[in-house]
Amino acid sequence: MLKNACLFGALVISSLLASSQDWVARHGLSATAYQSEVDKWIAKGFHIAEVSGYSNNGQDNYAAIFEKSPNTPAWVARHGLNGTQYQQEVDKWVGQGYRPVQVSGYVAGGAAKYAAIFEKTPNTPAWVSRHGLTAAQYQQEVNKWVGQGYYLTDVSGYTLNNQDYYTAVFEKPANVPAWVARHGLTSDQYQTEFNKWTGQGYRLKKVSGYSLNGQARFAAIFEKSGSGAWAARHNMTAQQYQDEFDRFFYMGYRPVWVNGYTVNNKDYYAAIWESKAGFDMNELNDVDALVKKFMEDYKVPGASLAIAKDDRLVLAKTYGYADKESGELMAPRHRLRIASCSKPVTATAIMKLVEQGKLKLSDKVFGSGAILGTTYGTQPYKKWITDITIEQLLEHLGGGWTNDGNDPMFKNVTMNHAQLISWTLDNQALKTEPGTSYAYSNFGYCILGRVIEKKTGQPYDTWVRNNVLNNCGINTMEIGGNTLAQRKANEVKYYDSEDPYASYMNVKRMDSHGGWIATPIDLVRFLVRVDKFTPKADILATPSLTTMYTAPAVSTGYAKGWSVNKYDNYWHGGSLPGEQSIMVRTSSGYCWALIVNTRSNNIGGAMDKLMWDINGAIKKWPSFDLF
Repeated sequence: MLKNACLFGALVISSLLASSQDWVARHGLSATAYQSEVDKWIAKGFHIAEVSGYSNNGQDNYAAIFEKSPNTPAWVARHGLNGTQYQQEVDKWVGQGYRPVQVSGYVAGGAAKYAAIFEKTPNTPAWVSRHGLTAAQYQQEVNKWVGQGYYLTDVSGYTLNNQDYYTAVFEKPANVPAWVARHGLTSDQYQTEFNKWTGQGYRLKKVSGYSLNGQARFAAIFEKSGSGAWAARHNMTAQQYQDEFDRFFYMGYRPVWVNGYTVNNKDYYAAIWESKAGFDMNELNDVDALVKKFMEDYKVPGASLAIAKDDRLVLAKTYGYADKESGELMAPRHRLRIASCSKPVTATAIMKLVEQGKLKLSDKVFGSGAILGTTYGTQPYKKWITDITIEQLLEHLGGGWTNDGNDPMFKNVTMNHAQLISWTLDNQALKTEPGTSYAYSNFGYCILGRVIEKKTGQPYDTWVRNNVLNNCGINTMEIGGNTLAQRKANEVKYYDSEDPYASYMNVKRMDSHGGWIATPIDLVRFLVRVDKFTPKADILATPSLTTMYTAPAVSTGYAKGWSVNKYDNYWHGGSLPGEQSIMVRTSSGYCWALIVNTRSNNIGGAMDKLMWDINGAIKKWPSFDLF
């Protein structure tokens, strides 16, 4: 065995995202939390497929993968064992026909410890297991057993008193694949070896990180076996691992190996993912090329997208930076302002109130006996104001207050909703009789937000979260803040030639017409619950959806909160300084969303084209559902 190593990348995972519940991954678990997870998933028919022990401030920590398989052999797992205890467990279970298939050596509390998985399988090949080996002893064991026709199937490196030690499992099956093993590798050496062997058709099967002289070291096994797409990352912090985990999950990958290790009292992770029945990788590469060109052409810092087919989430991908200055990469967890893509959310909330009998579309909004009565502004109201209906506000037929240079929503930024509505009613007359002409109005949707509050007795965002978004399975959307300092958790940074955090950007006040922040996955979750397709139940009844998506004769391109066309496609775009968004429901069964963190080049049309081009680049969609 040569004393060199390999791999590439750097990232980590922390919790679980499991497709169809046939596997579960966990990391950052204390000994107690790990035992709790073991008990939980075993009770549900899972087994421990892989475990990694490591230290967190001197305490045992664990990362693990659980699987549910109909062909699982009898198995036993143990963790937190010192050397003597581990040997006792080996003797015990080997005496009952079991053998160790994976052993994780680690140091916690200043002592070497072990976590191991034993299996009892028929026709077991000859095998050998070793632990507590110095580097020299490990090399001797490798030479010895390889010379007898065995090959290395498992390796774990760990460090005690700045001395590296190893565990190893060797097997002698009938057919030994071509394989290569390396250990004691620095990060650079590991990357070099990774590039070398993967370039020759090998796959990384196992990788173990550990520390030596304050630097990361790696031991790895490569095999020339198997097929299908796979990926590996190392030297990931916990957040990087979680982000990378999410990125791969939303492309249909699952983790098959995770290793936690500690360098200078900081936890890192190495992991391997595989895609068993996912995309044609050439097609995904085509998608990446399309997005790369789009981002280069329009100088887009970061982009995030999601696509559902037949109400199944089949793809979510992120590109570029959530924060250029800090180097934070865009990840599925990152939320962005969605601007006017908030309007369909508000429209759906209004239709929900109509279904509940709390509203009629024909209800008047202002004036004596109307929904908002005479709460706002001074009497008598200006011409036509008391004629405005709920339906007209939904369809931008309210008679004016359009989003031109006189858009009330970008004036009087210190005013709250009530003050702004009163000021506008008193100072900006309607231009046309309501119902006679289309004029896109942010202010009209601001009023609809107050209608929701009046009819529910709750703040707009509270009622919408509880009665619309939660019913779609969305729990991460909220109204954004105004300034850079008011960024919410996991919210990106925005970039523009026009200051995205300027004083007139009162995003909180934009709530019902443009204030939500969301991920593209959130928007697609929403779309599939209002799309009139049958796989997933919609949150509105079919008659309500039909009404919502029916445009008036005076403006056939915009219905109630949605742009529509003769092809039975529904969509909406959003645009604010530092952000553009689009979400689309197509008649052919797709729902998608794309959000970017810039508006410097007014790229809404290019975003729409990009998503249609991506849709066309994928010829065969996977059958899984990543929701």
